Amino acid sequence: MQLQGRIIKGVGGFYEVLSGGIIHTCRAKGRFRREGLTPLPGDNVEFTPGAGEGLGSVDGILPRRNLLLRPAMANVDTLVLVTSACDPPPDLLLLDKLMLSVAVLNVEALLVINKCDLASAGAADALARQYALAVPCVLQVSAVDGRGMKDLLERLKGRCSCLAGQSGVGKTSLINALFPGRVLETGSISQRSSRGRHTTRHAELLPVPGGGEVADTPGFSLMELDSMEPSQLPYCYPEFAPYVGQCRFAGCMHDAEPGCAVKEAAAAGQIPAERLRRYGEILAETREKWRDRYD
Repeated sequence: MQLQGRIIKGVGGFYEVLSGGIIHTCRAKGRFRREGLTPLPGDNVEFTPGAGEGLGSVDGILPRRNLLLRPAMANVDTLVLVTSACDPPPDLLLLDKLMLSVAVLNVEALLVINKCDLASAGAADALARQYALAVPCVLQVSAVDGRGMKDLLERLKGRCSCLAGQSGVGKTSLINALFPGRVLETGSISQRSSRGRHTTRHAELLPVPGGGEVADTPGFSLMELDSMEPSQLPYCYPEFAPYVGQCRFAGCMHDAEPGCAVKEAAAAGQIPAERLRRYGEILAETREKWRDRYD
């Protein structure tokens, strides 16, 4: 008998499918490999339960609302971008790229600045100011002393959320603080590289008290953007939107052009100059990848 359910975890070709409050362990049909498809956490699927202790089978993937490639998740409502106020130093170029990766999808971004208990006075505030115009909400939290955790939990309720960010920023510690009694493995910071060690090796959806799901995902320290037409990049920055049509030249890329309203706004402190500077780095990378897209 074929049923419908939701994949909450996938490891080594085995998938845990939640249906009617029961978790079924399944393997994917061989045709998925032949068709180049991979079932992902968050996928709504058709499956056949196993008989007795036997494995079931994932037979089909229902249409996806969206697809995140890194982290690999489907049907996500909110991408919770986690950075640290300190230790490791926040990788803001990576954070900007993560924001761009979901800008074209129907996914809300929530920025969480963790480890505020360790930060010097004003460090988290300065970081929050850089992104106040870029995302709907910025939360300053600490998985250690609990500040901001109630607000974070409220933001997760009723939604399928996914935590993402560089290694070592405390994503798994946030999960442990949000869900007492469920202890996931956490890692330390590498003293040599000041980067976090990976402890989460797969994505798994966890039920949120009050409704919804949240996934802890593997951290990473490097990310390349998919090929994007450079002219689309400025429209992925919400803080640039008020200045559309105000630049001297139509199609201004806010780079080397004179009379650029965005650059003037940055110089006047109306938008964060740091975000504009990193935009320039990402624009150069985007142009290079666009030129080389057929190589």
